[in-house]
Amino acid sequence: MKEATMALSVSVEALQLQADLLEDAAYRDDGLCVVGIFGKSNMQPGPLKDSLVNTLADKHIFSLLGGAEDGGSADSNIRAFYNQENRVLYLLLSSVSDSRQLLRACQSLSAATSHSDAHDFWKGLDRQHCLHLLYMFSVCHVLLLVHPNHTFDVTYDRLFRALDALRQKVLPLIRAAIKDCPVSKEWKLNCRPCPPRLLFVFQMNGTLKLPGSSSESGGNPDKPKKHSPRRRLQHALEDQIYRIFRKSRVLTNQSSNCLFTVPANQAFVYVIPTADEDPVGALLGQLRSNCMLGDQDSTPTVSGPRRYQQMRRSAQQPSSSGELSGMSLGGLLVDCSLKEFLWQHVELVLTKKGFDDSVGRNPQPSHFELPTYTKWVQVASRLHQVLISNSDDEMAELAAKVQSQVKVLEGFLDADTKFSENRCQKALPLAHSAYQSNLPHNYTTTVHKNQLAQGLRVYSQHARGVAFQRYALQLHEDCYKFWSNGHQLCEERSLTDQHCVHKFHLLPQPGEKPDMDRNPPILNHNSRGRSTSSCNCGRKQAPREDPFDIQAANYDFYQFIRGHADHPFIFDLIQFCHNSCTKVNRIFLLSRL
Repeated sequence: MKEATMALSVSVEALQLQADLLEDAAYRDDGLCVVGIFGKSNMQPGPLKDSLVNTLADKHIFSLLGGAEDGGSADSNIRAFYNQENRVLYLLLSSVSDSRQLLRACQSLSAATSHSDAHDFWKGLDRQHCLHLLYMFSVCHVLLLVHPNHTFDVTYDRLFRALDALRQKVLPLIRAAIKDCPVSKEWKLNCRPCPPRLLFVFQMNGTLKLPGSSSESGGNPDKPKKHSPRRRLQHALEDQIYRIFRKSRVLTNQSSNCLFTVPANQAFVYVIPTADEDPVGALLGQLRSNCMLGDQDSTPTVSGPRRYQQMRRSAQQPSSSGELSGMSLGGLLVDCSLKEFLWQHVELVLTKKGFDDSVGRNPQPSHFELPTYTKWVQVASRLHQVLISNSDDEMAELAAKVQSQVKVLEGFLDADTKFSENRCQKALPLAHSAYQSNLPHNYTTTVHKNQLAQGLRVYSQHARGVAFQRYALQLHEDCYKFWSNGHQLCEERSLTDQHCVHKFHLLPQPGEKPDMDRNPPILNHNSRGRSTSSCNCGRKQAPREDPFDIQAANYDFYQFIRGHADHPFIFDLIQFCHNSCTKVNRIFLLSRL
């Protein structure tokens, strides 16, 4: 295969389509070590994860300036590079934790997006990133966690606990997805080739320089130092990381039950030093590396098994980036290179020794399998369809069930929402008390709105976070239910502009009697206002209720007087008053003004 073809990265979806093109017949029966790389990056000129793969493979694989191959969006994506000479497949995970994707995500959010919608957008990206990480932990032998500074981010502890809980939930679904793949029973049972070993790669923010030799070597400059400052930092980080993961039960004695393992007798933390500020030393280092590459190129090429062994030995040599190897130079122990740090773990995979990371009195050996490229691609494509792409109709049902289990991540990852909900739940009773203070038993819509505004004012003083709007709507609903459940006053006004004193009720239909026991009750309007009225001539007077409509004012009252008339003259007077209803209507309308 041509070198130019091998120096191209492809997506995981394209691995299965290009399996015959990427795999050489001479290496088809050999095992394959899968190395996954994930983590965070800062606003540096070149992505740290991309440059690491270029350094490990000694090829310009991933563009450091970005391009179309990185997805072009804020979504998480996995790119792959297969170095078949060394039998290593690199998987590079890019997500919103990288500066490129983070910038694209910020650009996709408009200025009119609400706080809760923006929070849901970011949490959606986090859930997608977790599914990609679960995929990486299911198909890789070795994982590199890359961090842009030299301090451990404790949020990874919560992330790994969430991934472990999610993995336990979706294990039956993954088993059903890979049950027909040509792999061992242990792989089908545990849904991974082995418990992956997690390594940590940190980057220094400042240059670490070796201290003076007189203080630490006991005055003897020829006596080599046991540990350089960078190596002491690596040891301190190893102790800190191991203690944190053991306390949180992410790491246990039995490695087969863990999401990942760390070696007990090997280094699993590597600190990348910053570039030396000495330009002369940098030029000399480049000249030395070019001379070493020239000597390596002068060696005759071999084929067959000897060529494979030569490539394995060349992978352990220092890279062209100028990193020093773990040899003694000038009486000082020089730290190993990144390739040497990684290759000591890759060697255990390629030699089929596996990882023996269980500790305790009765450690149980964990399963291990070194798959061929073809077998690994079949399993990886199935898992990708179930966990990430959801493009296969046959796996659609399993993919839907996996998405339903993603709710397990909410309790671990969405700490902001949990805090906001707890805070808003404590503020709701205070808002309810403010709404119900100094309220009459029945009140109108105006009083309801004023008290609701007072309750919202108290709520806004105590509630915080993304759940603010959701619980504010709940406060609206609770106050409305309290008002409408027997506390709503009838809003009807009489012709003299007085409120009905009854609670919300219905008017009786013609021939229907009032009923107080119904809900809402059936009653006539009553403002408890009474007045003495007479006909136009003034000879007949009687008390009357405050009328609420024109018929009650101009007709019903005079019909009542007519029923109590004791001589014909009164009857004629009532008839006259009935005929002059327009004049009486004008009197009541003027009284309302």
